[in-house]
Amino acid sequence: MFDALSEALADEQFYAPLGTMADPGRRFAPARVPAGWRGTDRDIWTAWSAPGLRRAEQGWKIHVSARLERAQEVLDTVAGTCFAEGVPFKHVSARFFFLALHHKHASRSQAGKFCAAYPPDTETAGRLLDLLADALRDEEGGYVLSDRRHRDSRTVHYRYGAFTRRSRLLPDGTAEPLVLDGRGREVPDVRRPYFVLPDGVGDPFVAEEPAPHRGAVRLRDYEVVKVLQPSNAGGAYQARDTRTGRLVLIKEARPHNGYTWDGTSARERLRREYDNLTAVHASAPGACPEPLAHFTEWEHDFLVMEHVEGRPLVKWINQNSPVLQTDRPAADFDRYHADCRRLLAGLDAALGRLHALGMRFGDVSPGNVIVTPEGEPRLVDFESATPLADRPARMGTPGFVPPPGQADPADPLLADRYGLAAIVLTLLAPFHNAPQLSAANLALLRRDLAAAAPVPADLWRRATAFHRPGPGAGAPLPDPAEVDADPLGCLARLADRTATGLLDLADPDRPGPLFPPSPAAFHTNTVCLAYGTAGVVHALQRAGLPVPDDVGKRLRRDALAAADELPPGLLAGSAGVARVLARGGHPDEAADLLRGADGHPLTATTSTLAGGRAGIGLAWLALHRDTGDPDHLERAAAAGEALLRTADLVPTLGAHDARGLFHGRSGLALFLHHLSAATGEPRYRAAGRALLHQELDRAVELPDGSLSFADNAVNRRVMPYLATGSAGIGTALLSYAADERCAEALPRVVADARKVCAVQSGLHDGFAGLVHLLAQYADFTRHDTDRGHAVRMATGLLKYAVPHGDGVRWLGTGSLRFSADVASGGAGVLLALHRALHGPGDDWFTLDPTRPRSRERSSEGSRP
Repeated sequence: MFDALSEALADEQFYAPLGTMADPGRRFAPARVPAGWRGTDRDIWTAWSAPGLRRAEQGWKIHVSARLERAQEVLDTVAGTCFAEGVPFKHVSARFFFLALHHKHASRSQAGKFCAAYPPDTETAGRLLDLLADALRDEEGGYVLSDRRHRDSRTVHYRYGAFTRRSRLLPDGTAEPLVLDGRGREVPDVRRPYFVLPDGVGDPFVAEEPAPHRGAVRLRDYEVVKVLQPSNAGGAYQARDTRTGRLVLIKEARPHNGYTWDGTSARERLRREYDNLTAVHASAPGACPEPLAHFTEWEHDFLVMEHVEGRPLVKWINQNSPVLQTDRPAADFDRYHADCRRLLAGLDAALGRLHALGMRFGDVSPGNVIVTPEGEPRLVDFESATPLADRPARMGTPGFVPPPGQADPADPLLADRYGLAAIVLTLLAPFHNAPQLSAANLALLRRDLAAAAPVPADLWRRATAFHRPGPGAGAPLPDPAEVDADPLGCLARLADRTATGLLDLADPDRPGPLFPPSPAAFHTNTVCLAYGTAGVVHALQRAGLPVPDDVGKRLRRDALAAADELPPGLLAGSAGVARVLARGGHPDEAADLLRGADGHPLTATTSTLAGGRAGIGLAWLALHRDTGDPDHLERAAAAGEALLRTADLVPTLGAHDARGLFHGRSGLALFLHHLSAATGEPRYRAAGRALLHQELDRAVELPDGSLSFADNAVNRRVMPYLATGSAGIGTALLSYAADERCAEALPRVVADARKVCAVQSGLHDGFAGLVHLLAQYADFTRHDTDRGHAVRMATGLLKYAVPHGDGVRWLGTGSLRFSADVASGGAGVLLALHRALHGPGDDWFTLDPTRPRSRERSSEGSRP
């Protein structure tokens, strides 16, 4: 999962690399720059070099950390030393970038880094380390977790790694950094949150390697028994008091790191939290976890507090909410709503006690509420708590803190009241970000919830207390009555407005992405089917809409220019791009791309639908359908034969024996089904059936009787989505419904996808993917009831749409910014809408023959 948060900082509407931010605030630069040296901005860094410097491809990187308030002084010292020694270096460009790199939610592998120097050899590295350690002996900085500190310095660190961009492409389109080990072999240049050396490389700067820690981790009188949440700020651990055997919770704060946007460090927040807990517990025992100790061990601060037994509120909701299950009776909703009221009464009382003490909690969100075994809510994590007389802390959980437009300095309790209302909404459904942009969408949510059971008026009032419909940025969406009166008409208009919104976002002259993508595009490429231009063009083609000439030309130009750099696969690579180019009238270029995919080294080691042989074979089948060229069918058959010859498929699937359509056996089965139909060879279908049976062996039966699936053998959380979970596996099962076992499992798998709501709207990991499966299932069964379910599900997409002009926009990954792509944005929603409205067609993974649905039957089946 790519980091949506960091890519949401550069622009208020769309995802973008952090380094593209127009104004990151105060910038850092060396005070004195010798003649000949030049600085170049690279993402969030400024790199300094001069002609004639000796360079190496890899070696000992030197990283220097700094306190935020001393960053400029540290930079001047580092720059002066590197200028004098003739060593190229770089530094974080601006104060905002410093805060982002050291933020509490930033990557631990990059934490602490402020300056980086690249000495050309070990001798120079050793000299530079000594010079910097001496010059910065009075400075302090965050610990660079991936490195080792030099001598007793508090700021100078080093690690062995690549200096140049040596990397290898992975099937998902990302690049894995590489370095040569001591034997000259290319190995991953790992950046773990601890010091690692490549095999055969020794550390020349220590007399002997420190002995690794063995056994349990002990902090004074406390023995850590479980890591709960590692973070850039420090971490949270469950521990046992060795004196009493009592379980406790320990929070860690690393110095000069884990900042929030106001510049407050993790250590400052932890000390403030301890003071708050101490004061609250003394005045109102039970209103907060009991503070037990606060101490500094080595350089880190630790807060020991009562371990509150119970489940996080999110887990409690997932296990109890009938909205997240299938076909629950009204009595289940009544019991659940009664439990919700009891929880809310407890939260009201807890916050009331806190407010009476002159404190606000500051981050009322599901992650900060524990439901005890007795069913009582307890507030935990007082990191954001502040006196009512002070400004609220500049931190909180997205969706649970007031948006900037609602901030009211005259209301000291606004943060808590808003967060509590958002929790009520969470109890009813996981739906937050779209209403902050379009409050009218809540009426559509209530309509969807009411289809299962009436929504209690008291809970609804609380959930929507801060969402008042007002003038939007575009034409309003239909109200619930309009949707009920004409669901298919509303869906058709939504599809039209989605297409309009996509086309309005196109900018063929923009040097970056042609359409605003999801964060994954910036880690893979901006031309591919899942995250780039090809996917948007495909969705417009599939909807029967003309693709503007400049958009089509830009796609063809970018695709051919990037051909040698793309991975071979369907979602992020050349196979998917080839499908779209062929559909756009460029079959020869498509064939060239697919031949390149056939010969790509990754194809020999990857079998998945997303990134390997199955997806490439499916693309050849599509090209054969378009052109009738027998060579294309032969190439598809060759892909199928290669799969059948693979004795052990597990290493060729996604990580940890992945399940699902994109990275598991289901995707292979789907390709083999279509290959069998095209060639008449039943053995392909038999192999696919066996693969689906293996997938079903891994199914998890839910309490409501439906079947769901985890992502892989390590991550046991089951999901209903297309990319990961039951919607994807259901897509493959539909092709094998003649098989008795698949036929028996199919309705139970489909049942897991019949949800009222999802956190995100997108096709791969959101609500649109569920709609897509329900539409397929309805066309398979040809039952009016199933068609009614599919239409009802499809109209549920309306509540995620954000009007903008004559079109609508869709929030992408993490629901933080708008996206146009197939994976999480508007193009994927358009594909789902078209499937629900117009029936089977040439979607990129189904290859179903087009079978138009009659108008009469569509109207009949539209009755919810």
